[in-house]
Amino acid sequence: MNPNNYASLEASKRLHDAGIVLKTEAYWIRVANSPMMLVDNRHGADEHYPAPSMAEVWRELPEHSTIRKYNKEYWVWIADGTGASGVYRKINPTDALIDLLIWVRKEQKGKE
Repeated sequence: MNPNNYASLEASKRLHDAGIVLKTEAYWIRVANSPMMLVDNRHGADEHYPAPSMAEVWRELPEHSTIRKYNKEYWVWIADGTGASGVYRKINPTDALIDLLIWVRKEQKGKE
């Protein structure tokens, strides 16, 4: 698996802590006292976090979501015609999209 196609362990934990549950095909798991591993199932895991792919995160983002690669980093934001909102940048593009999704969900809750 290409790790840049999936959320890092840290981003997966941020998504989990934000209470956002995405249907995914990959997980970070720990079995017994082993280090966390990125795998395609969570069977037998003592601890696990969903590790969504770029596509799995992208489909949750609203219209006008934008991603651009610049200086070996991925920049993401919402371009609503009046400017950019929720700008994040990371080396892992999936992590950048996750940060944007967390921001979007917080903004949506604030408007309710």
